[in-house]
Amino acid sequence: MEGSKKLINSPDTCVDQMLAGVVGAHPSLLLHTKKRVVQQRNWDRQRGIVGLISGGGSGHEPFCAGYVGHGMLAAISAGSVFASPPAYSVVHAIRCIATDNPGGALVIIPNYTGDCLNFGLAVMQARNEGLKVQSVVVGEDCALLSSQHTSSAGRRGMCGLLFVYKICGSLAEQGLTLDELHDEAEKVITCMSTLGVSLSSCSLPGAGPLFTLQEDEMELGLGVHGEAGIERLKVCSADEVVGMMLDRLLSSLSLSSGEDVAVLVNNLGASSQLEQWLMCGLVQQQLKARDITVHRIYAGHLMTSLDMAGIQVSILKLPPEVKDKWLGCLDDITDAPAWPGSPASVPVESILAPKTSRDFISIVETEPKIGGPILNEEQCKLLKSCLKAVSESLEAEETKLNELDSGAGDGDCGSTLRRLTEGILKSMDKLTLDRPAVMFQELAHIAESSMGGTSGAIYSLLFMTASNALHKMDQLTAENWGLVWKSGLDGVMSYSNARPGDRTMLDALVPACELYLSSPKETASQTLLAVEQAVAAAIEGCSKTKDMVARAGRASYVSEALVTDFDAGAYGVTVWLRAILDALQRKETTPTTKYTCDNKTCIKK
Repeated sequence: MEGSKKLINSPDTCVDQMLAGVVGAHPSLLLHTKKRVVQQRNWDRQRGIVGLISGGGSGHEPFCAGYVGHGMLAAISAGSVFASPPAYSVVHAIRCIATDNPGGALVIIPNYTGDCLNFGLAVMQARNEGLKVQSVVVGEDCALLSSQHTSSAGRRGMCGLLFVYKICGSLAEQGLTLDELHDEAEKVITCMSTLGVSLSSCSLPGAGPLFTLQEDEMELGLGVHGEAGIERLKVCSADEVVGMMLDRLLSSLSLSSGEDVAVLVNNLGASSQLEQWLMCGLVQQQLKARDITVHRIYAGHLMTSLDMAGIQVSILKLPPEVKDKWLGCLDDITDAPAWPGSPASVPVESILAPKTSRDFISIVETEPKIGGPILNEEQCKLLKSCLKAVSESLEAEETKLNELDSGAGDGDCGSTLRRLTEGILKSMDKLTLDRPAVMFQELAHIAESSMGGTSGAIYSLLFMTASNALHKMDQLTAENWGLVWKSGLDGVMSYSNARPGDRTMLDALVPACELYLSSPKETASQTLLAVEQAVAAAIEGCSKTKDMVARAGRASYVSEALVTDFDAGAYGVTVWLRAILDALQRKETTPTTKYTCDNKTCIKK
């Protein structure tokens, strides 16, 4: 499909050039180019206030670099378009803000699987380094609250994140502690609800539209990445659209006559200013008609979805016990360039003078630790052949993996895994093959720096926790390989809500690991048979995903009618497990068993 027109040089460089443009236009911001981290240029580590850190995929501008400034965020980590930033980028942001800062850092995470995994891994690493840091996950989308949606992923993070940034940023300036800010953020989240409507799809740089709407159709309740909504309707009047949205929003917050709110009206990217402000006025009118008082309303391009035409409405309920405090926080002045509030939006002027701060101090990356079993030359050669076989097999399956992913995600699973294999092959001669514990650390870095998004976080967690297990071992036996595998899986599941049966890569990985662990491995032939049986279990698990309901990841937000084939992540697991088996079989002289998968079933030949 021909890509939509965009004023870019290349899809591969557009994010970095966009960030350079943002910082060039706002000298108060500082860009760490290689890490894609934007922070307050004059952040002062010694003043002791808590620094707020957030981030997410690009393509949602001005979210979230536009909200870096005094009274809002101290720093952000930006990912590729619609992809979570890798953990190493988030760790760098935390180091910049929390190092030598007794106040610490509060990491505010949008509730998307990739963000939760990557930011969760980063928080864990930062804590291991002794930094003072807490995190909170923000999810306020009310589209998926009905009984028909059973996703374990929870409510998606939408433009309501801005209420958390602004209120907690103001309270941080006032000197609240990290624990107090964490608790306040949780209160704000429980009082928020957001819903969106779209008249058109968005298109990624270099690609076509993510979905198709007919000229007379609109989508209610869709996500900011183009995930399917709860209902596809015929286009109707703006009054009717606002009425439908408010019905759901007020119900989700249990709002009734006489209550108080603040409101965000978010332009998803391609709606005209006329439509945006028209919708803003209608929201005010209809809330007033329902005897609900709108104390503040902000409108603009707040968290866009590239070139999507549509509007989101986010409502913040103002309970009496926090109403004045939260309104004061919303009114406090900030130099974050994209915050839509101004003195003109405040009924009673209340402006705090910005605090002064000192220049940025650079942070040095930590070195990987050395330890674990040492392999001999023959074992290193076998390990290298396995890595090459995996890389070649995943590259050969790129198109099929993308096709499998197109119905449930954004159709890039194969491309994402191909970037991993390119990173592995490029670094092959530099990998510390004789020390697997170190090599898996290196693979974790390759995964998070080359893949990005959810897949990058999952594979990085898999490799990093496998490395941690290897560091505790004196020798690497066939049995210990199984324990390393199990540790990697435990690491992934400790930061993800996904479990076997949720239609993810775990449906192939877990049964394969369990079968390998339970099989005898006293001889080389027994070990090879154990691997063969593990491959068969992975293929069987992958086949079962065809009939599963997605309950985790981006596919959990998509209509079941659109998810009709294998899970792409599970199929990817079968690809690299089969490649490992082939490499091991080439070393042995035993008869080989070949496996193949077509688009309908997996079979043994």
